[in-house]
Amino acid sequence: MKRVFSIVILTALVFLVAACASNNTNTNANNTVEKVVVTKEVVKEVVVTPTPGPETGPRTLTFFTTEADPPQLDILAEIIDEYHKDHPDVYIDVVTGTPATRGERITTLLAAGADAGIFEIEPSFSRDWAEAGYLLPLTDVFEAIGGEDEYIPGSYFQYKDTVYALPYATSVYGLWYRKDLFEEAGLKPPTNYDEVLAAAKALTDPQKGIYGISIPGSTNASVNFFSTFLWQQCLDYYTPQGELIFDKPEALDAIKKWVALTEYAPPGFENYSWGDQITAFVTGKAAMSVYAGRLGVRMPDQAPQLEDKADIVRLPWGTRPDSPYVTYGSWSRIAISANTKYPETAKDFLQFFLSGDRLARYDATVIGHMVPPTKSVAKMLENWDSDYAKRHSDWLAFFNENAAYTNHPDNNMGSVEGCNFVKKDYGPPWGGPIFSKGGIIDLMFQQIFVGGEDPETAWKDAVAKMKDVQDEWLAAHPDWTPPTY
Repeated sequence: MKRVFSIVILTALVFLVAACASNNTNTNANNTVEKVVVTKEVVKEVVVTPTPGPETGPRTLTFFTTEADPPQLDILAEIIDEYHKDHPDVYIDVVTGTPATRGERITTLLAAGADAGIFEIEPSFSRDWAEAGYLLPLTDVFEAIGGEDEYIPGSYFQYKDTVYALPYATSVYGLWYRKDLFEEAGLKPPTNYDEVLAAAKALTDPQKGIYGISIPGSTNASVNFFSTFLWQQCLDYYTPQGELIFDKPEALDAIKKWVALTEYAPPGFENYSWGDQITAFVTGKAAMSVYAGRLGVRMPDQAPQLEDKADIVRLPWGTRPDSPYVTYGSWSRIAISANTKYPETAKDFLQFFLSGDRLARYDATVIGHMVPPTKSVAKMLENWDSDYAKRHSDWLAFFNENAAYTNHPDNNMGSVEGCNFVKKDYGPPWGGPIFSKGGIIDLMFQQIFVGGEDPETAWKDAVAKMKDVQDEWLAAHPDWTPPTY
């Protein structure tokens, strides 16, 4: 059968619907389109609910995804083919985009009254879109797949007892370490900060070109990895209601401890981003490195000699007995537009895609890095028919066991209260300039690592900027109220 699979160029679609929402788009003197800012009030004014069509006969659904690697698109195409075989009148148009533009593009569709179809939801917009009525309730799909007994806690998006977005994967970060080097030095795998620091110092040998630990000092990788350290110190950036608490002296102490680890990082770490963490480890430059499953996936091809010499443990950042365990990760979720023309068909396809071996095959395209949200699929992947799974089922079990502890500074505001970790599914709406690439926290570390600035000075400067950003946002949104849980 001919593959029923089409890639729609999203840029053309966005420009088409943006024309319908031209009142929300500014053009400067150089005729370049500035960032679209669409408030809930504006969308309510212009949104057009399409007339529901009969859910029989030829139907076309749009599926928007940022997972655009060829293996993922190939498996998605297979799944669509299988669904089409049993539903010959249903066609799926796959639209690809990037995470950086996902939120604005879907908002533009909503603002123009277009049918956004099935789409990967922007985590920071989830609550606002649910409140505004933009999302189709998916509680029935959630229950059909297995409900609370099947899904990992915190993986799905629920608002006021209604499920609005279902997950397909997350990434779980841990500390990769060289077993051979630890054994040679008479060291055990670290379980707390002091042991990490001691191991990093002991294993650093510049003459041999090896350093104790690889820590990224550039882009938002530095922000996100430091955040795991901050959380395990019983600290956070904000309370669940949005009160800034990063200005506490304890936060400065956390920064100093994090910076102390970089004394044993490879030269040039201040420019490291995501991929550099992998490179440092697989090339033998670092004895320890923070990363998710993709590092393990790369070893068979890039460093097969390390496969039996490497292992992964929980991020061991705690400095006190009651330190909560929190790691970095964000669930990738799929929602359906409330104004979609064929809601029942869209839900039926989503249930088909997110259950059984279909989701397992999809997540297996980057096995170990795409960690599934359901217990049954997690077990499938631990026993997957692949050389990697057979050799490293223990690594896959590690990621599955720790998926419930993932958190994200820009998506989960105030998840750590005291020394308790309870994930909050709402991010600071002013968080973009703070946590993004080149944001305030990122620049704070660049001031320290590159500029040689004293950590306290850089921290005070960052806190002042964070307050300015929040005050400016709140002044522009006087009706905002903190979320309730």
